Amino acid sequence: MPTLALTGDVIPLEQLRSDAQMADVHAVLRHLHDADLAIGNFEMPLTGAVKPLQKLLNIRADPSIASDLDALGLDVVTVANNHTVDYGWEGLQDTLHCLRSAGLHTIGAGGTLREAIAPAEVVLSGTRVGVLAFSCLVPTGAGAAEQRPGIAGLKVVTSYEIDPYYQMEEPGDLSAVRVRTHVHDSDLAFASECVRECRSRFDFLIVTVHWGFGSGDELAEYQQPLAHGLIDAGADLIHGHHPHAIHPIEFYRNKPILYGLGTLVGQQVFMEADPKVKKLWSEMSAEGYVALYRSQASEDTQLRLIPHILNARRLPELAKGDALDQLLSRLKRLSSPFGTVIEISNGVIVARKGYE
Repeated sequence: MPTLALTGDVIPLEQLRSDAQMADVHAVLRHLHDADLAIGNFEMPLTGAVKPLQKLLNIRADPSIASDLDALGLDVVTVANNHTVDYGWEGLQDTLHCLRSAGLHTIGAGGTLREAIAPAEVVLSGTRVGVLAFSCLVPTGAGAAEQRPGIAGLKVVTSYEIDPYYQMEEPGDLSAVRVRTHVHDSDLAFASECVRECRSRFDFLIVTVHWGFGSGDELAEYQQPLAHGLIDAGADLIHGHHPHAIHPIEFYRNKPILYGLGTLVGQQVFMEADPKVKKLWSEMSAEGYVALYRSQASEDTQLRLIPHILNARRLPELAKGDALDQLLSRLKRLSSPFGTVIEISNGVIVARKGYE
């Protein structure tokens, strides 16, 4: 099985080539270059379009930065996320053109739903690898349909439960409210069918999903059932993103679920953003990691982790010293409830399923 590299969010605003060659940054990016297949979530529209979609926050970068994207070492990027359509269909078309012209397999969006759900197909040393993309964050008008461009979206249903007894004695206290979420039944069935169809075509299938909360380390209720359902349908690995923080690692049926790897490149600017968005920005963590995966049938599945911290240029550098200790402590705390062990073995940081 070839070596796969999985990363978090990639949100560049500037030319990257010179910075990517800096020793501390290259120490992280070399793992993407060295992998047989490197996958990330590209979340910066590359467009000169001036008509933004009406939504919470719109970001974009000059298309000229696309010429430097090969410096990151990525091979496949998903654009199924909540920013790809920030500047409408024109902005999405520009972004797809820029990324594909830069030589990147680009998935998760298109002129129709069929195009948006089309997987990346790569043959590595005789192994057929497929990558399928979805987003659970779908701004109004951003989802692709049979005759409408957009991203491969999955609708999440949100409801609120109120504890009547608590509310009667503490009126207005939000502790009485529980937020419930689940992927809409028809969308879950659709995603599962997409996975089953791909399963018949590939030896190894990755499903990459934009989901969860943008900051903090809490999972949304819908995430684990969705991940388990996709694996039950035939996925071999779930690659999650959107949280600008590290989230748990789980092994379900010996298949890795990466709930969130943090941010690989985070250069978005929120200077003119709504105060609520600025608050979210202030809460975003600089921690992240690259996950390296290589399946061997004779061994339990495990991941090698390359922890990193965003520097002043918002590019990744290897986490060291106290920063590394804090990152690993947090990842252990978050992953332990899922039965996952994070440890250092022969000088290498690994994640594996704990022994029962």
